[in-house]
Amino acid sequence: MFSFLPAQRPSTLIEISSGLPASITLPSICFPKLFAAFLLSLLATPSFAQSEPPKSVERYTVTATRPYYDEALSRIFPQYKFDKKSLVSPLHTNDVLLQSPSVSLNGQGGQIQSINVRGYSRWRIQTLLDGVPIISDRRAGSSVGFVPSDFISSATVLPGAASTYLGSGAIGGAVNLQLESLQKSYLKVGYSSNQQMKAVSYAGTSAAYGSKNGANGTEKSGVTDWNISYRSANNGEDANGNTLLDQFEQTGLFLRHRPDNSIVKEAWTLYSDNNDIGKSSSDYPESRRTIYPDNTHWLGKIAFEDNLFAGNIWWHKSTLDTSVLRPGSRINDSENKAFDYGLNINTDTQLKDWDVNWQLQLSGREGVVADEREFTLTPAEIVMPNTAASDFSLGSFKSDLAYEVRTLDASEINTAAVVDASRQWQSLSLGIGTRVDWQRQSDDSSGSPTQPNEAQPNNAQPSRSQSTTNFSGYLGANYQLSPHWSASVYVSSAFRNPSLTERFFTGETPRGTVLGSTQLETEQALNKQLTVAYSAKHIQGSIEVFHQQIDNYIERITVAEDVLQYANLDSATIEGASYQVSWQSQDSIVDARLSGMWISGEDNLGNTIADIPANNQRLDVGVNWQDTRFFTVLSYRASKTDIADGERALSNVLTLDIGANWQLGEDIQLQASWSNLTNQRYYTSADDKAAFAQGESVQLAITYQL
Repeated sequence: MFSFLPAQRPSTLIEISSGLPASITLPSICFPKLFAAFLLSLLATPSFAQSEPPKSVERYTVTATRPYYDEALSRIFPQYKFDKKSLVSPLHTNDVLLQSPSVSLNGQGGQIQSINVRGYSRWRIQTLLDGVPIISDRRAGSSVGFVPSDFISSATVLPGAASTYLGSGAIGGAVNLQLESLQKSYLKVGYSSNQQMKAVSYAGTSAAYGSKNGANGTEKSGVTDWNISYRSANNGEDANGNTLLDQFEQTGLFLRHRPDNSIVKEAWTLYSDNNDIGKSSSDYPESRRTIYPDNTHWLGKIAFEDNLFAGNIWWHKSTLDTSVLRPGSRINDSENKAFDYGLNINTDTQLKDWDVNWQLQLSGREGVVADEREFTLTPAEIVMPNTAASDFSLGSFKSDLAYEVRTLDASEINTAAVVDASRQWQSLSLGIGTRVDWQRQSDDSSGSPTQPNEAQPNNAQPSRSQSTTNFSGYLGANYQLSPHWSASVYVSSAFRNPSLTERFFTGETPRGTVLGSTQLETEQALNKQLTVAYSAKHIQGSIEVFHQQIDNYIERITVAEDVLQYANLDSATIEGASYQVSWQSQDSIVDARLSGMWISGEDNLGNTIADIPANNQRLDVGVNWQDTRFFTVLSYRASKTDIADGERALSNVLTLDIGANWQLGEDIQLQASWSNLTNQRYYTSADDKAAFAQGESVQLAITYQL
């Protein structure tokens, strides 16, 4: 799977607009408690920030960095940034992304739950941390749960096919989390009642203490930021008080240095150690218990720039241990390791009236290894270590090693060249880009141990490799219809090479035995999107209609009882519409954001495909009053009855969160929120193994500026 770190250039102008009230219609609320709580929404503030088109009124000049592709795409359609203004620590990093109507939860729950973007999920979504690709060998896809939420300042979402810039992993879009830039050191302590979660973080910066260089006020020795975070949580409960397996313990360290007067503009590294992570599943506790005993991540980036070019070097080393207990039957343990790396160099130029960007990319994966062990449980007088027998009715068992096997040992290398061009003629803006991509995947196994008294499987032959060349591109145009209205069209092609797991894996998973296939073809997709946007002094927003077709769709199919294999399906189509509208009162006290999405997806035979989320609507409303800020979030998820194999029907649900931030003097900030206020019981996603969501919970946090 190809992915890369987008080069970043300084952006010196960010435009912010505000506007007039919008007419909002909400579903009727049939119980007094919810209605009374909703009245509090008249005293709240939304969690939304937008990078505006050129027609804004207020202008603020700041220094920031952004992916270089924004220079072209921002001319075609509006782009949105989501921050944490209406989110209270401790929270899940996914909560920042869920503010986008295009994003929903996917798969099963817990700390490493993955997301869905416009019906695409798993390996079809590219997740980035400050531009560094986060790649996972789990079929559920990558998760940002290993990143402490205090490290994150905001997030951007790029829905639709984006392979031209982001390669194979972005056939369905991408999300990028921005790391926090500290202005002042602080100590933060938080608590969440449902899981009895305890969180503490300490962040520091040298910016306030460094020596100055004369009148220009620049730092002589650069600026260094750091952040240390520790969080631990017990198992939570759903709305009926039933235990959820969502415990975890997490320790994180982030360090960044920005030199002064150097070709190296920034260097940062992040280490995260996660232990005893529970997988919240409907199988718990009777049928299956899945725990991730250890999940570590070490990643970093070095950004450099001179007068001719800019670029990045990045790396990501990860490990994930999994233990699946089937009470009274067996235990399956697996260990996954991988080292990912990349380099990109880009430059820009003017060709007549066109802004042209060029980029060369190199990335790879080494030591992608999965080892599996199975233990058979037999009655004994000895109780297994670290097993709560009372929770699983195991009684006393002993474990015997049944087999030990390496289920995956592979690597890959990618190279790509990207070019884009954009320009503007009065009211018309154009953007065009293309990519050529070459990838080689190799099976590095030389024969693996097999189950006792069994022969080597036929598909475990060594020295297998696959080479693939792909092309992708996009074309977009935006036309300014009037001072406030604009319309744009965006057509993009994309591809996704099968992952190393899909090609070469053979082993046991919580779903049963899974077989890879070297015969898989590359997925190909075409995305078409029409956007209408409005921007005025106090109101701005957009509505997008999209149609996405994907060929050679890869899915697991049943080939025998409890045996699945990856295979290409013919084709599938995903289509729908999404919208976002934000409003701010003239005095900047009250503001609101309304957003939502309608979506459907089916294959060429008319069958519903997996991972299509339920339609959703969301309202963020709030107020800033003196040094206090109140906010609320009202979310509606519609019912879902068109389901695919491995999914369950969903009923509609309406949830309410409220909260407030108080600035107590110059140095102390107090935060409080009440999530799932009406204690609704609903599944987190349509996955038939998904557990119920957490019931109501109170979060508290206090921040002391040092």
